[in-house]
Amino acid sequence: MSPQAWLDWLNWFISRVAAYYMADPIKFYFLPSAALLAILAYEILTKEDWRSRYFSRNFCNDAIYYFFYFGGIYQFFVWSWMYKGGTHLFTHYLPSFQLDLISHLPPTMQIVALIFAFDYFSYWSHRIRHAVPWFWAFHSSHHSQKTLTAMTAFREHFLDETIFRIILFIPFQILGYSPLLAARLWWDLITAWITGAQHSTLPWSYGPLGRVFVSPRFHRIHHTIDEELANRNFSGVFSFWDDLFGTAERKAPTPTEHGLPGHPIPETLTGHLIYPFVVIARDLRGRTKETDSAAPVVGSQERTSTSRS
Repeated sequence: MSPQAWLDWLNWFISRVAAYYMADPIKFYFLPSAALLAILAYEILTKEDWRSRYFSRNFCNDAIYYFFYFGGIYQFFVWSWMYKGGTHLFTHYLPSFQLDLISHLPPTMQIVALIFAFDYFSYWSHRIRHAVPWFWAFHSSHHSQKTLTAMTAFREHFLDETIFRIILFIPFQILGYSPLLAARLWWDLITAWITGAQHSTLPWSYGPLGRVFVSPRFHRIHHTIDEELANRNFSGVFSFWDDLFGTAERKAPTPTEHGLPGHPIPETLTGHLIYPFVVIARDLRGRTKETDSAAPVVGSQERTSTSRS
């Protein structure tokens, strides 16, 4: 590749980055960040241990995850390319799956349908990532946090986040929707507030509305160190999915301990990144040993027959 070609590519890349980050900075960055800061400020004002909570390595790691995802690094360098590739795949090779079930609806109805569809598939995506061992290996990084704060919402292994998005991408390609809706959906702001509050230690239960929306108290049960309770309360926005599918736990006391039993994941970004691959490698080694021990020894029957004759 010639120097001029590299320069042209670099200019193109910088222009794409600038266009991405300057598209609507108030909507995509300022307001969601303000929502999170409001939750953090309220926590600090109501917690006596705020110094140990917010000046810990745990919190710093979560803050780095926040900048990785909300700062657009993952979105621009990873997901935007995967999204384009997936859209190309459906458009050119799987057009019969693009049923456009809701694109003909009025914009308001499309928004309502998308919100419910997103949360429904998000619920099942969450359950799948707990049930499938290799998916859980990546998702367990999110559950490794022992001290919950609003920033814990962003503690996601990049492959766990990618699995989550792929699981949601497929039904949304089938449903179809007007591209103009993207400008009207303030999903980043909504997500920042809802998931940020959920992962805080605020005692809010939302009263009767807690039967409809996921409250911080409801979701904290999901982050308890108790393995049985950690497989409850999978909902993201609407808590009634857990009631509908039998995974709701509303009577358990507020957890006093969070994280994974034994805390096996090192509290470092490198540890978070590597741990799932270590788990999968151990699983593969274990399966190989089981296969080897179960396999018959070649020629053993021959030797037995010969010794008897």
